[in-house]
Amino acid sequence: MKKFLIAALATTTAVSAHAGTINFDARADYDSKTYDESNLADTSQFYFKTVRLDYQGKATDDLTFRLRAAYNKAGTATTGAGDNSQTALEFAYLTHKMGDMFSLQVGKLGSEYGAIESQTSGADLYLTSQAYTKQGVVGIGATNSSTLVGGYLSTSSLLYVMGAKLIFNMTPDQNLSLVVFKTPDVATSGAVAPAATTSNAMMEGLIYKGLFMDKNLRVMASYHMGTGNVPSTDDKFTLYSAGITYNFGGYVLAGVDYTNSAYERDGDGAKDSIYSIIGKVAYTGWEQWVPRLEVIASEEKVETNATAANNGTNKFMGYGAVVEYKPIADTTFRYHIAYSNTTEKFDGRTTNPADAKVDQITVGARWNADFLK
Repeated sequence: MKKFLIAALATTTAVSAHAGTINFDARADYDSKTYDESNLADTSQFYFKTVRLDYQGKATDDLTFRLRAAYNKAGTATTGAGDNSQTALEFAYLTHKMGDMFSLQVGKLGSEYGAIESQTSGADLYLTSQAYTKQGVVGIGATNSSTLVGGYLSTSSLLYVMGAKLIFNMTPDQNLSLVVFKTPDVATSGAVAPAATTSNAMMEGLIYKGLFMDKNLRVMASYHMGTGNVPSTDDKFTLYSAGITYNFGGYVLAGVDYTNSAYERDGDGAKDSIYSIIGKVAYTGWEQWVPRLEVIASEEKVETNATAANNGTNKFMGYGAVVEYKPIADTTFRYHIAYSNTTEKFDGRTTNPADAKVDQITVGARWNADFLK
C-alpha cells in the first residue's frame, strides 16, 4: 500500500507538471451610449465583454501549445475568416523551439499588427481607435450602422489569423518575427468579398518587439502587406504600426501608438486609408486603485466608395477616463468604471453631415484566474 501511494503521488506530480495552465477570463459590463447628430439609437445594456478559456501547456521542453476559445462572440457555430474554424476559436497553435534563436509557430495565431493596442487584452480595452474597430459615430447614408466604409482592414479583423510565424530571438529582450497568413474574407469598398473557398489571397508581415532600460521601455513596430481578397485583381493592402510604452519610476505608465491601414483598388488606383494615434497615461503607484486617461485621434480618407457622397475625409477625436479598483489583494479580480466622448467630423462629401458625438459610460468587473491552481 505504501509503495502504491508513493507511485500514485509521483504520477500525480508528473501530470501536474505537464498540465500547463487553464485560465478563465471574464469581464461583464453595464454599458450606456448616448448619440448626438447620429442616426444611431441610444443604447443601454448589460453584456459580456469577455468570456474565454485559455489553455497553455507543453508536450516537451521544445514543443508548446496554446488553445483559446471565446464564448461571447456571435456566430460561434459558423466558420470564421475562411480558415475552417469556428468564430469562437481565437488561438490554436503549436510553437516549436528550434535552438536558442529560432521558434516556429503554426496554426491560428496573432498577426501582431496594431502595435501596443492590439497586444492589449480586449478585457483591458475601453476607448478603442477607429483603426482598431472600423466603427464610427454616425451611420453612412440611410443605413443605421456605424461601420466605416473604407476598404482597408481593421486591426480587430487581424487579431487572429491562420498561418505560420517564424520568430528570431536576437537577444533575450528583442525579437523579429515573419508571419504569413490568409487575407481575411471581408468586403471591400466597391466590391464584394468572395466565398472563403474561392479566395486564396495571402498577407505577409514583419514584426519587431523589444524591451530596454531595465524593461521599463517597451517598443513594437510592424509592417504587413498582401493582395486583395477579390480573385483576378491586383488589389493591395498595406498596413504598418508602431508603439512605445514607458514606466516612469514604477508609478506612471505612459504609451503612444500609431496605426495605419490602406487599401488600393486595381484598375483605377483609388485608395482608402485610415490612421489612428492612441495615447494613454496611467498612475500605478496605489495598491488598489489605477486611474488612467486616454486620447485617440483618427482620420479616414475614402476614395473608392460606389456612392460618391460617401467619399471624403472623416476625422475623429476621442477622450476617455478610466478607474480600476482591486478590492482583494493578490488576485486579478477588479471593478472598473470608464467614461469617453468621441466626435466625428466630416469633410469633402457632397453633403457633409453635422458633427456627430457619442458619450459612453461603462461599469463592470473582470476576473482572470488559473483553474489548475
